[in-house]
Amino acid sequence: MRRLAAAAGVKPMSLYHHFPNKGAILDAVGEAIAAAALGTSPLDPRWQGRVRQLFLGLHALTQAHPRALPLISAAVLRTPSGRRWMEELMGTLLAAGFTADRAATVYHVLGAYTLGLGYARMLGDEVQTSDIVAQLVGHWADYPSLLQVGMRLAVWDRPGEFETGLDVLIAHFAGQQGVTR
Repeated sequence: MRRLAAAAGVKPMSLYHHFPNKGAILDAVGEAIAAAALGTSPLDPRWQGRVRQLFLGLHALTQAHPRALPLISAAVLRTPSGRRWMEELMGTLLAAGFTADRAATVYHVLGAYTLGLGYARMLGDEVQTSDIVAQLVGHWADYPSLLQVGMRLAVWDRPGEFETGLDVLIAHFAGQQGVTR
């Protein structure tokens, strides 16, 4: 709350003159962040493209605000913008012929992938490469495969990596469903 108040140019307790409690403050911050998830690109007419756009928007939020992942996760149903994002996703999937159960599964899988990668990146930012190397020094013979892959593991979401995984998952659901609209 102190950092938020400082960013707003007020004292921490002044925030409570505008909000009834901490939860309301966090909901307002979540709404401000979630509003960007819908994006401004023209809507892709294909369901796969629209789902891709929605999750790219969510991924962009996790990249821009990695420390706000809990707020972003909760904002999906707690804020008006989050609910609009979810309505767009569910409407797209249902119009494409997914059952309600399959639409929920698509959301759960793609949401877990997107937010999970966001959390992994956030944690990766906190672990220094030098710490990883220090723990492996003297143990190279025990971990030859790890040595071969090496520090590539320390970098989460290399360029194109998120998009590749997202496309694979969407293609999986398209193939399973037999939906092409």
